[in-house]
Amino acid sequence: MTSQSVEVSTIDESWAVKAWILQIIAFVLTFGAPTVVAIVLLIDRADPQWTGFPANAYRIAGWAAFPFAALALWVAHRWLGLTGADLGLRAGQPTRAGFLGAMGAGYLTMWLGLLSLGTFPEWVTGEDGNPIGAMSSWDGVTWSARAGLVEETILLALPMAIMLRLRWAWPAQLAVLMALRLPFHLYYGPAAILMVLVWCALLRYAYLRVQLIWPFIAAHVLYDLNVAVVPMGPLRAAITLAMLVLGVIVFASWWRERGRHSQ
Repeated sequence: MTSQSVEVSTIDESWAVKAWILQIIAFVLTFGAPTVVAIVLLIDRADPQWTGFPANAYRIAGWAAFPFAALALWVAHRWLGLTGADLGLRAGQPTRAGFLGAMGAGYLTMWLGLLSLGTFPEWVTGEDGNPIGAMSSWDGVTWSARAGLVEETILLALPMAIMLRLRWAWPAQLAVLMALRLPFHLYYGPAAILMVLVWCALLRYAYLRVQLIWPFIAAHVLYDLNVAVVPMGPLRAAITLAMLVLGVIVFASWWRERGRHSQ
């Protein structure tokens, strides 16, 4: 091994250390509080009905996730040298599925992941014995926006940019994406593992074919709005059906394209 190759290897290792330090700090700042809550729910199996300081602290942590996510992306650009295209913030290649098509693919990945929860009994229930999850419309809007913007930038765009730069193989990529997405979903109990596996596997596949984060942010926001804000009825059903059909069409086109390239 030449001195130049040793120097390059050392630089790569140094960059990787800095990159994962940033990823860990970004996760703690944006999803540390939800992870603590998820662990409490996992253990107690009941909605804690927190009030006062714990409830206010959790709400503040949720709002703080927005600037922390933006700061993490800025540091990734300035400190790690990742470009906007690397981070999926601007298109580095033509988005062949189109924005709406990629959005449909992202919606389908979430729907299938959440659908897998049905294979397990409900883990956490409220005081009245019903599943938790009810919230006001305003809380539903802010929760949806935070979930879409913060989750997809910090848990998909940033780690994928790091792993692609390091040329990690797909099993390692999937393991990291699952490790990041799982902790704050632990309140689903054992079902969380299956949900995250399905979701992350399909989401990684879709993201690599688009490498633009905005359609997946939009899909996540729409999905959560449809669940938390849009009332049960024809509108919710129409949104779900339209996005699922679009997602199936896009995934089928990607699969056919893959088949042609393998011939």
